[in-house]
Amino acid sequence: MLIHKAFDETLKTYRISGKVLAQTANVSESLVSEFRRGKGGVTDQTLNKLLGAIETIDSGARRYFCSLIAGESKREGNLSDIIESLSEEEIPQLLVAIANRWQSPQKKVLQAR
Repeated sequence: MLIHKAFDETLKTYRISGKVLAQTANVSESLVSEFRRGKGGVTDQTLNKLLGAIETIDSGARRYFCSLIAGESKREGNLSDIIESLSEEEIPQLLVAIANRWQSPQKKVLQAR
């Protein structure tokens, strides 16, 4: 997968806006926009800043980006296997991500009543 496509998919998957990312990475919004659309490149240093900011905004996003670049499947194995493979640090992050997804008004997730 091309770097800019993996970058764009990561932002979409983690629902990170270009504006928030630009502010966190201390770069211009247009740089983020152009890079994610493949209209402009970034230096290694700038990419490192962007990936650091992505990770600051949502832990795990950098790893997701890297897995896309490496050509790894988004989901390998069944859900139980994926959960079992998580580190002690990743389990609380998963629970927070689930809670955020559950509460998100943008997602049509059935909620318990």
